[in-house]
Amino acid sequence: MSLILYAIPFFLAFIALEYVISKRKAQQVYRFHDAVTSLNIGFISETIRSVLKLMSIFVYALVVEQVAAFEWDLKNPAVWIVAFFMYDFFYYWAHRSGHEVNLLWASHVVHHSSEEFNLSTALRQSWTNQIFYWIFYLPMAIVGIPVKVFVIIALLSALYQFWSHTRLVGKLGWADRIFVTPSNHRCHHGRNDYCIDKNYGGTLIIWDRMFGTYTEERDDEPVIYGTLTPLNSWNPVWGNFKNYTTLWRDMRHAKGLHAKLHVVFAPPGLVKTSTDQTPLALNTQRFETPVTRWQPIYGWLASGVVLALVIELLRVAPDLSWPARLAFTCMIVLNTAGLSRIFEGRANAVKLEAGRCLVMLGPLVAGVWFYPLPPVVRVGALGVLVVSMALLYLLQRDGTPSAETHAMEAA
Repeated sequence: MSLILYAIPFFLAFIALEYVISKRKAQQVYRFHDAVTSLNIGFISETIRSVLKLMSIFVYALVVEQVAAFEWDLKNPAVWIVAFFMYDFFYYWAHRSGHEVNLLWASHVVHHSSEEFNLSTALRQSWTNQIFYWIFYLPMAIVGIPVKVFVIIALLSALYQFWSHTRLVGKLGWADRIFVTPSNHRCHHGRNDYCIDKNYGGTLIIWDRMFGTYTEERDDEPVIYGTLTPLNSWNPVWGNFKNYTTLWRDMRHAKGLHAKLHVVFAPPGLVKTSTDQTPLALNTQRFETPVTRWQPIYGWLASGVVLALVIELLRVAPDLSWPARLAFTCMIVLNTAGLSRIFEGRANAVKLEAGRCLVMLGPLVAGVWFYPLPPVVRVGALGVLVVSMALLYLLQRDGTPSAETHAMEAA
């Protein structure tokens, strides 16, 4: 858990730096609603994925203990070199499967749901992908790659992939032919025809070149980001489960077991049902809702509360019971869902958010929590509650904006 706690401020610092540099270059790289949504999806994903990662590591360790074909000396550089190439190779296939299998795409799609491309997009990670993807790395356990080596290589791969989610770094010549660079990964996130199902690599792009899934960023056709069927929502919960609901409806409409299994394991878009939507044209408007005067202040405050709760949960999770950990996580999820209603201008969103603040922050102020709270935390919670209610009053006074999208050029 400590590694995650150290990584969060590292990520946020570089996101802030990218924002400042983009402003100085007069480039619109960030939009408020999109960035906040990406961050809140990422914050919660760390609480959920951290538990699932522990479970997958436990299975990996069990396989190493029971069936490992070889024993490796941690001091031998060969084990680290072999582990690096094996992990990156299996990451390629796990990632590719996430785009080519409906069930896995339902999990992975949240990472592609942003119509922007920046470092906050790197944090927009699925809450459920750890349920599926651990199985791709079991061959490493079978050949005996030690758990410690596997965990460190996986962490380094995740850290490396963060930097590739930026539009501020251009093409890098020879590096683009070997490594996953921002230019390569921009193509991966595009919905242009030449970008679809391309550039799956994690650290190395050589696997895409070997297996025919490589494409190069084109100067004459800028990448347009997002998915062919847009999310059209700022709700992190809906963003993570929308495609699962579509998959479930498609399964119900399919006749017979074979047809139902085909829906689950077919490539996305191959199965045509009544729930299909018309894919976006490249020149269509991006999803956007009005940003009112007080929304940014309240949005960042509410997101700061989410981050504080996530950090606290990661810190105390080992000492909590599973029911308490689940309740804590659900409370954090509720925070982000309420905030998205304000962003989307939903009816009674401000009133519901005020009630949510009282229900969540009230117990903190009263000291009724999962464990005893020091006075400074209770005083801080009271301050946040007072400021939140004041901002919600100002939001309500300004009126609820329409949830209709604004016309915004995709490019």
